[in-house]
Amino acid sequence: MDRIDLLKTFLKVADTGSFTAAAERLDMTPQLASKYIRALECELGAQLFHRSTRRVNMTETGVAFYDRCARLVEDFEELKADVRQEHCSPRGQLRLTAPHCFGGKYLVEALADFSAEHTEISATLDLTDRYVNLLDEGIDLAIRIGNLEDSSLLARQIGMVPVVLCASPEYIANAPDLNNPNDLENHACIIDTNFKSQNKWTFLVDGQPVTYQVEGRLKVNSASGARTLALKGQGLLLSLQYMVDDDIKSGRLIPLLPDYMATKLAINAVYPPTRHLSARVRRFIDFMADRFKHLK
Repeated sequence: MDRIDLLKTFLKVADTGSFTAAAERLDMTPQLASKYIRALECELGAQLFHRSTRRVNMTETGVAFYDRCARLVEDFEELKADVRQEHCSPRGQLRLTAPHCFGGKYLVEALADFSAEHTEISATLDLTDRYVNLLDEGIDLAIRIGNLEDSSLLARQIGMVPVVLCASPEYIANAPDLNNPNDLENHACIIDTNFKSQNKWTFLVDGQPVTYQVEGRLKVNSASGARTLALKGQGLLLSLQYMVDDDIKSGRLIPLLPDYMATKLAINAVYPPTRHLSARVRRFIDFMADRFKHLK
């Protein structure tokens, strides 16, 4: 019984909290995964997991064992990659996730070009605006925009995207004057609930960031949905600039308060710290950083 297989099984069960989920990720049966864990516990002379019908949780011993186990497996994978010269010819399956609108506008085309350069890499891309747990769902890499709240993940900033305030000409023609952020209280604001700040909008006033509470009857958890509401004259929209660039160029939306706009959000490539950063993941991050170097 390969000891590295035992350690990999332990890490995957710990990450997923399930023998079944771990077995699926490792392409083995749940029975074999359970056998591996029992063998490892027997060798160590200690229990690593509390088992229940719904969840598998690490014992105190398992928690203490986890980090050192992860480092051992990572060292082994790096050694194996060096021997195989994987860094020169990355291969295997790449599992990615990204926000729906950003992915559709930028990532799909980028992935096509990356795939053309790296023919031995297969990729699965999940475009979704929901928060994806990378460990639970077996994701290698996520593209996330804005401040990162989960400190357990590693990240590399690959770009920045400006935020713009805008509205349709029809809305502006019938709305009160908007000369500075204080006037926002007189306006209907479209709330994109994907923004963590939601109805707290930040502007630069006298060189300092100031946050304003805004109100609006319409809220939507979709950047494209919020854009549609703005195009329909339903209010002011605070949006990532790439979402409304074409509308602003065509005059369908008008940028507002440009002297007060200074907010930019980071575009981050995020990956789990416990998974060996394989050559294919590393190569894709480098590719995306170069691809988005104009977004600074």
